[in-house]
Amino acid sequence: MIPEINTIEIDLNQKKDIQVEVKGAVENPGVFYVPAYSTVEELFKIVELRNDADIRQINQTMVLKNNDVIVIPYVKENSFKVSINSGSIEELMMLPGIGKVTATNIVNYRNEHGFFQSIDDLVKVKGIGAKTLNKIREFLCL
Repeated sequence: MIPEINTIEIDLNQKKDIQVEVKGAVENPGVFYVPAYSTVEELFKIVELRNDADIRQINQTMVLKNNDVIVIPYVKENSFKVSINSGSIEELMMLPGIGKVTATNIVNYRNEHGFFQSIDDLVKVKGIGAKTLNKIREFLCL
């Protein structure tokens, strides 16, 4: 006798939400629901990172799985500063909330207008407002 085989149909086009717990250096720790196959970078768009969050060691391209726990470490006091006058795109991307587009905008602005005269001049760059500047200020130097 041949055993009966049960089949399950899977709709690969249907994305389900997954739950991910976020702890550590965030203003709003807890469980977040994100679409399946979301990345850590996409998760960072919905959590409020603290000013002292250290995301340099976190792989932001990692695809999240259901029930993942992401722990955002705190920056150790004065552990790093990025120069807005000489930092590379990659170094600027280590700042909380700064992605490739904004980092590129900073470098392009610097190349077109010369060195920044103060940290506050960063708000002249497209994509940097007062809120973003306050979030990254402690990690910046000229």
